Amino acid sequence: MRTAFKLGRNVAIGLTTDKMLSLKANRDRIQSYAERYKKLEEFLKAEGDVRRASIFPIDTKEGGGDTMEELDALIVSDEIGVVKNAFNINQLRIDNGLRRFHIIIIPMVRSKDGRPLSSTRMRAGEVFNLESLIY
Repeated sequence: MRTAFKLGRNVAIGLTTDKMLSLKANRDRIQSYAERYKKLEEFLKAEGDVRRASIFPIDTKEGGGDTMEELDALIVSDEIGVVKNAFNINQLRIDNGLRRFHIIIIPMVRSKDGRPLSSTRMRAGEVFNLESLIY
């Protein structure tokens, strides 16, 4: 997110809805949309970026990126499926008569074992030492 604020004047942040997360592993351990929204707002206030941000719900794989007219860029992690989805959304934009957006790929933070740090791993009970994370 910090990268988005370094690159853009205004940043739209998609937050996954409870409905979309219903099939995730350990769903009962995921905070509700309202709780995650509040935490995200707190983060934005702490970073001083809350006035430049807008938060919107995502309940499809496209997250609205296929129809947002003012979208200049999409920042995604380096996960293969996520990058492929960004290219698919760009194609949908073309099909919808919109201009393509720039795709900015950010490497995921990894643990000592080389695997990406993720909330799924944390919910499964894995504990991570902050000093051993690879940025």
